[in-house]
Amino acid sequence: MKSSQHRFPEIDLFRGLSIVAMVLYHAFWDLVYFEFIPWDLFGDDPQIIAQIIGASFLLIAGICLSISYARAVIRHGPSGIWKKYLIRGLKLLAWATVVSIVVYFALDAPIFFGILHLIGTSIILSPLFLPMPLLAGAAGIIILAITHWLVNLPVHSWWLLPLGIGEKDVFMADYYPLIPWFGVILIGIWAGSILYPNGQRRFKHLALEKINALPGAATIRFLGRHSLLVYLVHQPIVFGLVYILHIL
Repeated sequence: MKSSQHRFPEIDLFRGLSIVAMVLYHAFWDLVYFEFIPWDLFGDDPQIIAQIIGASFLLIAGICLSISYARAVIRHGPSGIWKKYLIRGLKLLAWATVVSIVVYFALDAPIFFGILHLIGTSIILSPLFLPMPLLAGAAGIIILAITHWLVNLPVHSWWLLPLGIGEKDVFMADYYPLIPWFGVILIGIWAGSILYPNGQRRFKHLALEKINALPGAATIRFLGRHSLLVYLVHQPIVFGLVYILHIL
């Protein structure tokens, strides 16, 4: 996430850590898929681990949306904001479609609304909330609060998959419906407005200098800066390696 002069290294670091955790979880999922290890190796429901990782990534995505919006308004004013985020969101949805097509033919666990679909859709919707971060935070909290009720509604339809309404037991390789996950992004937008008002860090000095100087931190920040590319290429590589082990 660039400012007029630089990126915020702490954001790259945390996003990089989320990406590393996501890669490790996908490696675990691949090993389970080819029956190298049991699903309950790390507990009865390892999906909780995936949800924690996904939530951290989405929270950072919301913070980054807040920063980019603040800087765009300072540079160009509020006009054209919708177009900016519409194009950006559609590009991400195009990549999400590519992932869905590949997974459809490669696995028996499809992806109809995964994390890329969610982020792309959220980017398109974000201009509704970016000018009003308090509303974003309130809406995010409300979405999270009513999720349990909505997912347990006695309705079932493919059209409701993106929303997550009445879809408590959907089985997909990657499933991040708007409810509750758009709520996490909205809370991130609110948090971003507090931590980085006007696209600038509120606190001039963070206790992260020593962490950023640790061995490997630069690599993790690099992964954070290129999170989409890492997400797109890591799974074919990891899945391919596990598959080769499977057929040997």
